[in-house]
Amino acid sequence: MKSMKITLVTVVLSLAVAFSAFAQQKASVPKPGIELGEVVVVTGKVVAIDRTDRWVAVQGPEGNVLVLEVGKAAKNFNQIKVGDQVKLEYYESVAIYVGAAGKPPEADVAVIAATSPKGQKPAGEVIEVVDVSATIQAIDPAKRTLTLKGPQGNVIPLKVDKSVKAFDQLKVGDSIHVRYTEAVAISVSKP
Repeated sequence: MKSMKITLVTVVLSLAVAFSAFAQQKASVPKPGIELGEVVVVTGKVVAIDRTDRWVAVQGPEGNVLVLEVGKAAKNFNQIKVGDQVKLEYYESVAIYVGAAGKPPEADVAVIAATSPKGQKPAGEVIEVVDVSATIQAIDPAKRTLTLKGPQGNVIPLKVDKSVKAFDQLKVGDSIHVRYTEAVAISVSKP
């Protein structure tokens, strides 16, 4: 049987290429920015299952128990048994950059989900990407603060850490863009 499991790295790289192309179509050249990301891999054991409410309890290597809701899209939920081994890969990143002045603030959310085909070992991935932009309304260099106006007109005061070297390059009217990515891949194997 051909496995439909998509690796977390492949999906994240595909998203990066797609969003890079999307950003280039908008013809905005990023100014100073920062990107932080981390992948965490945890293995555990299924210790409880509720088939009616569709959740499983997984005990981690340090004894902590995590309860995971399992959506109806998970076609192989009934194959999961107490004692099965679970591998959970979690990726989280934040990218922040300064865009061209005069762009209106906006927000966008994208979610991608994939599950293994019916009859194969239970596995799946979910990736969520949230893009938000805000316009710099005011800058206080002495206090290292920005006043940002978000997509719904909300005003946000923001303290900028001294480690952000590009602070002096910011101007009123610049757009601050934030992309938050969260991805979870889970697979189940028999003990």
